Amino acid sequence: MFPHMKGNLIGGVFILALVGAIAAVVWNGVNARESAAAGGSGDLVLMDFYADWCGPCRQMKPVVNDLRSELAGQLTVMEVNVDSNPDLARQYNVRSIPCFVVTKAGTEVARRVGGMSKESLRELAGL
Repeated sequence: MFPHMKGNLIGGVFILALVGAIAAVVWNGVNARESAAAGGSGDLVLMDFYADWCGPCRQMKPVVNDLRSELAGQLTVMEVNVDSNPDLARQYNVRSIPCFVVTKAGTEVARRVGGMSKESLRELAGL
């Protein structure tokens, strides 16, 4: 392991953080991203269920990335590709995409399907 990186295995989730940078989270094969400032605390998480072939999902990507940057430290954003991770999508009962699921301390507190503004996504997360 490199000295500027640290990694943790938490409940089947391997978190790799680059200090002071955007890092990748791999969750049972999920390619997700989170802010290193959030540190994987798990308090407030926005899960973005998407697919590469989905037009509305591609339109939401810049909105989700902006929100991730603006709310770093307050909100952990995870991107979950439903084609690569059908079991996780099934676990969260995702039937349509894009689907945004907000969890607090591991419990789902909000959900919305479809494209929306950054302000609506922020309201969904309660911030």
